[in-house]
This record gives sequence, structure tokens and C-alpha cells, in this order.
Amino acid sequence: MNILAKNLLILASAGSGKTFQLGNRVIGLVAKGVPPEKIVALTFTRKAAGEFADSVLTKLADAASDEKTAARLREELEIPDADFQEALEKVVRALPRFTLGTMDSFFAKVVRGFQYELGLTGGKFDLLEGPRAVAMTDEILAAILGETLEESGGDDFLHSFRRATIGKEELGVMDGLRGFVRSWQSLYRTSRAAEWGPADLAGVRFDDWEKQKHTLAAKVERGLDGIDYTRKGQREALEKAVSALTGHTIGSGSLNGATGMLGNLMVAAESRDGPLVVKYYKEFLIGGPAGEALRDLVALAARCELAAALHRTRAVREVVSVYDALCEKQLRQRGLLGFEDVKILMGEWVLNEDSRLRREAVDFRLDSRHEHWLLDEFQDTSRADWLGLLPLVDEAAGAGDGSMFVVGDRKQAIYAWRGGEVGLFDEVMARYGGDLEIEPMAESWRSCPEVLALVNQVCGDTATMRELFGDAAAMWQWQQHVSAAPLAVPHKHGEARVEVVEGKWEERLERLGGLLDELGVGTRGMTCGVLVRSNAKVREVADVLRAKGFDVIEEGRREPSKDNPVGITLNHLLKWLANPADAFSREVVAMSPLGPALAAGYGDYWQQVWEGLLGIASESGFSRMVGQVVESCWADWSDFDRRRAGDVMTALASLDAQGGATPQEAAEWIERLEVSQSPGVAAVQVMTIHKSKGLGFDVVVLPEIPNDSIPSAQYFDVAEGRGWITQTPPKWARDLIPELRDAEAEWSANQRYEAFCMLYVALTRSKRGLYVLLEPPSSSQDADKPSLANWLARSVGSNGQPGTIWQNGAAGWVEGFALSGKTKAVAGRPVLAAAIPRRERMTAGGEKQITSISMAGLGYGTEVHEAFEKIGWVDEAPPVLPVGDVEKRVTELLGVSDLRRFFERGGRPVELLREQPVDAVIDGKWLSGVMDRVHLHRDADGVVSRVEIIDFKTDPVEEISELVERYSAQMGAYREMMRQTCPAASVECVLLSTHLARAEVF
Repeated sequence: MNILAKNLLILASAGSGKTFQLGNRVIGLVAKGVPPEKIVALTFTRKAAGEFADSVLTKLADAASDEKTAARLREELEIPDADFQEALEKVVRALPRFTLGTMDSFFAKVVRGFQYELGLTGGKFDLLEGPRAVAMTDEILAAILGETLEESGGDDFLHSFRRATIGKEELGVMDGLRGFVRSWQSLYRTSRAAEWGPADLAGVRFDDWEKQKHTLAAKVERGLDGIDYTRKGQREALEKAVSALTGHTIGSGSLNGATGMLGNLMVAAESRDGPLVVKYYKEFLIGGPAGEALRDLVALAARCELAAALHRTRAVREVVSVYDALCEKQLRQRGLLGFEDVKILMGEWVLNEDSRLRREAVDFRLDSRHEHWLLDEFQDTSRADWLGLLPLVDEAAGAGDGSMFVVGDRKQAIYAWRGGEVGLFDEVMARYGGDLEIEPMAESWRSCPEVLALVNQVCGDTATMRELFGDAAAMWQWQQHVSAAPLAVPHKHGEARVEVVEGKWEERLERLGGLLDELGVGTRGMTCGVLVRSNAKVREVADVLRAKGFDVIEEGRREPSKDNPVGITLNHLLKWLANPADAFSREVVAMSPLGPALAAGYGDYWQQVWEGLLGIASESGFSRMVGQVVESCWADWSDFDRRRAGDVMTALASLDAQGGATPQEAAEWIERLEVSQSPGVAAVQVMTIHKSKGLGFDVVVLPEIPNDSIPSAQYFDVAEGRGWITQTPPKWARDLIPELRDAEAEWSANQRYEAFCMLYVALTRSKRGLYVLLEPPSSSQDADKPSLANWLARSVGSNGQPGTIWQNGAAGWVEGFALSGKTKAVAGRPVLAAAIPRRERMTAGGEKQITSISMAGLGYGTEVHEAFEKIGWVDEAPPVLPVGDVEKRVTELLGVSDLRRFFERGGRPVELLREQPVDAVIDGKWLSGVMDRVHLHRDADGVVSRVEIIDFKTDPVEEISELVERYSAQMGAYREMMRQTCPAASVECVLLSTHLARAEVF
């Protein structure tokens, strides 16, 4: 490889040494006489930029001080007369002007230096980030939403918001609105040229449904006698399907109750030519006028659903455009820009001639400063990033002394959700053509042969990928990975193992702890990474391992006011100071160790405490006030507790520095606080897969390989085509509209590709030991389920049985790591006195009559309950159910109108609770239970007036009366519990038999 080629693109697989090559490129340029300040090297995180700078300086220092190292580096660079002492001196002297950093920081630096040339004239540029940015934009958001909801477009906006947040009810309203509006604002600012919700895309108006459906249905009904049915019951099913279709309300999302016939009709109607071939147990033809009318009826329903989605899109655009205009007026025109604003400003040159000329004036001055460009992690580059850099890179890559160096890996493109476009690789190759040299790197300097054996076994199994994921697999470009020679020696060998762990998540957590013990993690001098999917799982896994005595630190973004007792208490203290009437926050503080300390320092009356603390805050700031509050407890706290308190005090110090903060602002500041967290040097580092990219660990454990189908159709909420953008109608409608079907197919392929990359990144973090823990597949799982877990299991030949299903190497590899001298020690906990039972405790179902049941029956019952738990209101959003026999049965049950009514809100003010834990004291006994589904019906004043308790039963009974007799005590206990909770409400109990497809209300 000619590392100093004028224009070079390196496709660097995981662990292949891209940082090494980046460093050589910089050193080579400097050694050939390029002034360091003319070099720009950009990546995506401050951490990566710091490591890159360290790599350059360390390598130069080593070569400058050791002739053997210098000779080797001269050979790598093919510069026999390179003077590394001189190069080191040049780099050190130029450090203040040497651009080694993130793309965001580079763009911000350009805007800061050329704000007036770029049209930013309303005030001095100030970069908005962190809680300050959230607070300032929240004020605008609250104001605009208050006005919007009072206007005529408010209903459409709220409808769109509700649909976007189904399944995310745990979010606060403000959090949900913030995320919803800002996601659309980002689309608004980057897709202004597109038409939002173009009415002509649907070809109909959404009210055409009510005008035309009965005429079309009548044509179908007149032709029913002329159809040659091939099985008894087909006509009745067809009549029900037509009735259900004509009863559908546009905008409600799902289709009202019918048997499987309606779904089959939808599939048949996708073909616009010839008679309808419908399968209902057996195939039969619906031809002539009846077939044409039925096809038209289905198409009209789908097109009207699209028209409703287009209408909602236009309503959302109105709100977002007003919000963005206020952001422009109150923030951006005053010079207050966020990172996204800065990127967009740098890319505005493509929009109009005026912007192009302004940018040209800036580029003319930048071209004279920066001639050599190095772009790292190119697969994560967004369109906005690339547009901001393109004029400068074009100039360097063209004729002249400049150069371009791009490095990245298509297989590690895991940031598409924040704008990364892996397709930019193809654009770069096409744009620079023969002037660009392309070099692949597949030799790993990180992973041993045993680890790469599993990586190749799974990620190189393109046949299984095609079987499970279809056309998306064609996007995956694979080259067998091999270990570099120094890693292929016996003392560098390791182990890769895949285990199926019987049970659910809790059992895998238990196995995780046992596995780490077996490997000696925490007692040997090796690093360990446990990689999961979300920050919530990071905290859960870290807490479990910490309780087992492991030294753990979480990587990612922590929330100090929410993820630990100290932070929660300080958060409530600030809330109480902001609002002394907040009795709940006051009691939280009183029950904490801070309560006695505050009483000792300020007196027994809360008024005295409140006045004393605010006095300190007004004189010395909130940070010092909190410091004095925690001082008496500091010695008793663990290092973890002290770190969290330190997070809060540091954040408050930042707020204090701005001056004039109120208690309310301090409380909100800490409530929103998020802190980026580096891995640290703890024995076990728990982090998300996203955060692990670029890192390597001696041991990697993957306890959470998802078994969800990829993609999940419910997340396809925005469709884009040539020149248009819209919210999406329900899945059944999208399948009938070619434009949306094509848009969804492209989205699905991209989602699947990103999932491939996610698994690849996770597997390639390991140096010596790689351990994957899988959950057993359910008995009803489709063999071709398109999930990561199924892909991995199929690739290693798993039969789904618990135990080790694939292994390469042996666990003895850990003996090569010396004992660290550390021992596991579970943190000391106070010893409590023996509990004094006050009441007998029993489950609400303690009196029910139990009959013998097989383990298979229990498993099936669990799967059915899990499926029903995923169902919200089917008339508002179609449920996403696991593929298999359970899905088919639950879908059939939802097609029974007598059962479906329990899953439809119908516009009523009904609150839904699923898998609701309950506790109550009844007749002196403490009863506990979990209600499968609860509906709280509210009156006009918002008071609960009626309660429905729905319990799902899979018992194979012959009569519903058997269930009533068997579970009457359990349901009676539930009824009494809800009467205590809602004394003014009537309470109904419903037993829903999945075996009989019947429900009994009593």
C-alpha cells in the first residue's frame, strides 16, 4: 500500500489498524515537507481524535529517539531520508494550529471565524449544547405548542403525535413532544425541497371513502352468488370481510374485526390485473364485476388511508415550520446555533446562488490554509457532514499539491439513525474515479484466530443471510478475516463460545455472572467488556454485576439525577427548594440520610431548612450549597455515590457560572442532566454496542443478541420518495400502494443492513475471549425468522437446546494472564433485624383450582400472554406480534368481533394498563397479583367510572363455565382490589378463553 498516494480510500475492517495508517499518513506528509497546519484530520468523537493525536506524537517521539524504530518507519513510509526529529519539532510547534479533531468542532471553528461571511450577522456566534440548549428550545416549543393546540390544526397534530408515541407511554408528555417535533424539524430543515404530504400522491381525498364505499360494497354483494366457492364457509367469511372493510374508519389505522379472509383479500388485491385469487383454506376465484369492485374497494380504503396520512403530514409541517421560524428568529439569527445548525449552515451552498457565493469566499481563504484532508470513520459521515466538507475536499483532491485520505468500513455503519450514509463510499468512488486509489484491509491486529473463526462463521455465512433477510444480504460485502502473524502464535490463542441459556433474560444475567467468575474476570489482569443494546440495559447489567461483587463502570451517557439513590435525593432536594409545596420531594429527602443532616444543621422545621439552603445558594451558588448538604454523609458513601454527587455539583457549578439562576432553573438543569462517561479502568466495562466501536477487550460477553424480527414495521413512520415526504398509513395500506411499498422495501433493507453491522461490531471487539449467550427459540418460532439471534444460531448449527452449541479454543487461555491480586468483594450492606410478619401474604390466584398441566402447556400459555401484552388499541395501531403459531392464533382471536371489542378504544376516554402488578389488604390478608389487562373508563371530569379487568386463559376446557368456576376466586380478589382503588367505579371481570375463542363477562 502506498500510504502517501495523493488520493487514497482505505476500506479497513475491524481491528485492521486504521489508526496506524492515519498516523503514518500524517507523519509521512510532515516528513515530506508539508507544514502540519495545512493538514486536517477529522473523526467523530473527541476520544477518537485524542487517541489519533496521541498516536501521531508517540510514534514520532519513538522514531526520533530510537534509530531502529526510525528505520522501520522510514521503510513503511518509503521515505529513506525522513528526519523524524525535525518532523516532531514541526508538529509540536504547530499544535495550536494543527487541526486534529471532530467534524463538529471543525465546522464550529469555521463558523466562529467566518460567521459574517456565512450570513450570521445578528449576534456573536455561540454554540448551544447540553442542558442549556434543551432549556432554550423547550421555551420555544412550549409556547408554539400552546398556540397550536388551540387552533384548528391542533387535532391533526395531536393525532400524529399520538400515533408516533404508541408504545412509548413511559415517556413524559414533554419528552415525547420534544422528540417528536425535533425529529420532524430535522427532516424539515434537510428536506425543504421535498413536498410534504402532497395531496395528489393518494389520488383521492380521505372523505371519498364514506362517499364511495357503500356503492362498491353493493356491487360485490350482488356478485356473491356467481362465485365458484371451493369450500364450505368461504362465502360467509367473504361477507364478513366485506362488512368489516366497509365498517372501517379512515385514520383509525387497523381494520375492524374479520377472519383471516380479509388479510388474504389484501394480499390478492396487490395484483391489479386479472381475477382475484383468494385463499381461504382453499383457493377460489372472484372474477367479473364483483372481483373488480372488491379490488377497487380495497384500493380505495388504502388510498384514503394514505390521503389521511398526507393530511396529517401537512398539519405537522405547519407546526414544525412555525417552530423552526421561531428558532431562527430567537436563536439562530442571534448567533445561537447547535451542532446540527452549524452543519446545515456549512452545507447551504447547494441551495441557492447567494449561499454558494458566500461559501466560495470562505473556501478561498480556507483552501490556502488546509490542503491535505484525512477523514476517519467515513461510514458514519452524514449527508450534511459531506456537503459541508465537499468544496474543500474537491479542491484538495484536484490538480495541485493537495491530497485526500478517506478511511472507513461499510460493515461498521451503525449510525444511520443519526444520519450516517454508507452509500457515500460509492459516491466518493464515482466522483473521483481513476484519481482515487482503493485499498482493502482485512487482516486483524486485534482478534486472535479463535475469535475470528466465529466472526467468519457468522458474518461470512451469506447463504443464511440471504435465506433470512432476502435482498438486504446483497448489500453485505464480505472478505474472510485473518489474524495478523503476531496474534496467530500459541500464547496469543483464545476462545470463542456460543451458549444457549435456558430461561429468559434473568437466567442469562445469572449465567453472565457465573461465566465471568469462571474466566477469572476481576482477579486477573485482563479487560472485559459486556455489550448490550440500550443505556437502560447498561444500568441493569451493571447493577447486577456490582451486586455480585464485580468492579464495574458503565460506558455511555449516564443520568446522575435518575440512576442512583444519591442523585435522586439531590434531584428531589432541588425540586423541593423550587416548590416548597412539593410534599413528595420533601418526604424523599426526609427519608434519606440527608434528612437527619439537614435537621442537625438547620433545625427541625422545614421552613428553616428551606430558608437556610436558599440563603447559601444566593450567596455562594447551588453547587456549593449541595456540597455543604452532602458533606456530613460523604465519608460513609461509596466511590460510586461520590462520583454521582460530584456529577450534580459539577453541573450546578456550570449553571452558577452563568449567573442569576433560580431554584426552578437549577431543578430543571439537574433533571435533564446527562453526562458522557468513558470506560475507565474497572475490571468489567458495561456499555452499548454503539459506544464500544473502536474499542477492544481481552474478554467480550454478549448476553443480549435480539431475537426480534428485523425490521419491525411499526417503526416505519416516515416515507420518502422522489420529491415527496409523508407520514405512513398502516401496514396493510402500504402494501397496496406501490410508491409506499417501494419506499418501505428500501427502508427495510437499510434497517437490516444496519443490524448486520451491529452484530459485526459486537463480535469484533474481542481480542482473546468471545462469549455469546442466546435465549432458546420459542416452540412456535418460524425457522426463517429474520432476527440476529436466529442468524447467529443458524450459522453455528444450533438446534436450540440449552448448552454450548459452538466452541473454538479452550477456556485455559486465561491462564496466560497473571493474577491481579484483587479479589471480588460484595459491598457491605447494613444487617437488618429479622422481619416481623404483620399479615399473611398470598397471591390473588391463591384460591383458584389448579389442574395438572404440561411444561409445554405452560410455555404456550406464557407465549400467548406475551403476545397479548404487545397489543394496545387495535383500532389505533396494528399490533406487532411474534411470528409463529401464537401470532396466528392471536390474530384469529382478534378477528372474532365479540373478542376484538375488548381491544378497541373507539375514541373513548379509556386508559389501558397491561400486566399491571397489584397489591391490597383484604380481610387482613396481603394479596398480590398481576392483572393481564385493565381498562379504566373515565367520565367527563376525568374520574374513573368503570373498570374492566380482562384475564387471558389458555386452559383447554370444553365450556366457558369451567373457567368461571376455576378462576372465580382469583377474579373476585381482583374485583375487590379495584373497588378499593376506584371506590366510585363499577367493576367488570372478563375471562377470555383463547381455546374456545369466547369471553365471559361477570
